[in-house]
Amino acid sequence: MLNIGVIGAGIISGRHFKAIAAHNDTRLAAVADIDRQKALKAAEEYGAEAFDDYGEMLSRCRLDAVVINLPHALHESCAVYCAQKGVHVFLEKPMSISFDSCLRIIDACRENGVLLQIGHVQGYDRYNRTAKAVIDSGKLGRLVMLTDRRSADYFTSSRPRWFLSKQTAGGGIWLNYGAHALDKLCYLTSSRIRSISGQCTYPEGLDVDGSAQALAVTENGVSASISICGYKVSPFHETHIYLTEGEILLRPFESVQVKAADDEEFKPVAPIDCPDAFASQWADFVSGIKQGRILRCGGEYGAHIIKFVEQLWE
Repeated sequence: MLNIGVIGAGIISGRHFKAIAAHNDTRLAAVADIDRQKALKAAEEYGAEAFDDYGEMLSRCRLDAVVINLPHALHESCAVYCAQKGVHVFLEKPMSISFDSCLRIIDACRENGVLLQIGHVQGYDRYNRTAKAVIDSGKLGRLVMLTDRRSADYFTSSRPRWFLSKQTAGGGIWLNYGAHALDKLCYLTSSRIRSISGQCTYPEGLDVDGSAQALAVTENGVSASISICGYKVSPFHETHIYLTEGEILLRPFESVQVKAADDEEFKPVAPIDCPDAFASQWADFVSGIKQGRILRCGGEYGAHIIKFVEQLWE
């Protein structure tokens, strides 16, 4: 049984708590958060210890691995510290706030012999896996291009304030949502990214971006138009995938529809029956620890995503 610590008890941590508790080979042993009440609430529910300092948690608890769920600008210092303590690291996406920072995290994990996984979840989602299965079947011909559109009011009062400062978040909607879009692109195309161009805009009075448009091209020649808007607009999220003999309409967390060249209308495709995305990625991480294997969403992959996030800013 692996003893797991979670650093940061923010909104997304609940998904990690459930995944850890549901796995037969892991138990939540400790939770650390600067807001001790948040740590206590989670710890009490899962029978874990609570701390307001992750350094104290690591010194007092015998942990096999940690989940790091902190503001993006804190990822590097925390991940490096944990690696030096000899615990495996599951680091929420985005990996860090710069490509160079990602490389330092990779070096620390390699030097200390610990496994590093980045929380890129797109390849574990049942709807994305369903769309990819259609692509890989070859029934609709060769994949040539896709468009990915997402809009939502990013600057709501409910969003934690650290997201709205470059110093703590590293960037805005492009770093946060764009990392998901690039991860999805790599997964669906079975390729890495070759080039990217486009631009971001910034809300008045803030130093984090509020929208982004990008044209990305993968190493295997698929092009993708990515549009993300975080201003006061209607929520929308859709990925349209074009192949030489048809198309796929992917609505994340909702549906997959297919239209072959001779079809008049889109037809729904039943989603693949598989575990929750967070449970799936956690199982992958645990099996990686036990088998000592390289993970799909390891440090090099996380750094690759940040490289192209950064290139669009530049």
